[in-house]
Amino acid sequence: MQNLKEKLQQDIMSSSWEPLKPHLERGAVFVVDFDLDLAEVGVALAEDNVAQVKAWMDKELLSPPTNQEKKDFDLSDEVMFNILIIEPYVLVQKKVEA
Repeated sequence: MQNLKEKLQQDIMSSSWEPLKPHLERGAVFVVDFDLDLAEVGVALAEDNVAQVKAWMDKELLSPPTNQEKKDFDLSDEVMFNILIIEPYVLVQKKVEA
């Protein structure tokens, strides 16, 4: 049986900002820094690893989108995200522009 991280890696989807807005309104969207592996963050949330999640949040590697980020994302239809849903949260990580 595959481990949780492998399963979550397969669950990562791609999305623009617009479909994420309803989740944003209910406070469920968290931006994951480029330095973190999206699936690893998902594992920490799924396993309720409070200490690890708090450490990332304290370092601002995991946080709700700032007002400036929301404005920037609203203004661009071209920004794409990797997203991972860990109920009730939606983790988003901006895709690196090639």
